[in-house]
Amino acid sequence: MSNIRLAKRYASGLWDYALSAKEESTIVQEMQSLIEIIEQNRDFQLFLKSPIIETSKKIRIANEISKSFSATTQHFITLVLRHKREIELLGIAKQVLALNDNYKGIQRVSIVSAVPLDKEMISKIIKSEPKINQEKAIIENKTDESLIGGYILRLEDNQIDASVKTKLNNIKKKLEEKVF
Repeated sequence: MSNIRLAKRYASGLWDYALSAKEESTIVQEMQSLIEIIEQNRDFQLFLKSPIIETSKKIRIANEISKSFSATTQHFITLVLRHKREIELLGIAKQVLALNDNYKGIQRVSIVSAVPLDKEMISKIIKSEPKINQEKAIIENKTDESLIGGYILRLEDNQIDASVKTKLNNIKKKLEEKVF
């Protein structure tokens, strides 16, 4: 499991440097690329997690993979590897993107529903939550047929579960609690 606190600290350091060097857009693009590389390549994930492979070899291979990246990103990846935090690299990259979203005022909203929702329904759901800035929200609609109906709305660390599945489970728990 990723250590969020550690990832936030490393990401914050990189983000602060990127802002001071006016490299934030470059860093964000490269972190997105790094996330794709790690998530799409199982062998690379195993390589990073392996305690058997020496740090110097990991640095050499990471430098080869990131040779198209800026010097800042390359140095940062090397720093993370030298400190033996390579397992956290994916979490750090995701935290950099979260810092960018926060800096720009962007909110990432996830709506999980039993069926794909049309724009009108998504708009109604978004309007029902006052914490969401509709102009700066990036909305992702996922489907999960097990919900039966309704939706689950996720915004940052908040979740609103208005699914039929949860309501049925709550009714079931209440019925199990009562002895007739």
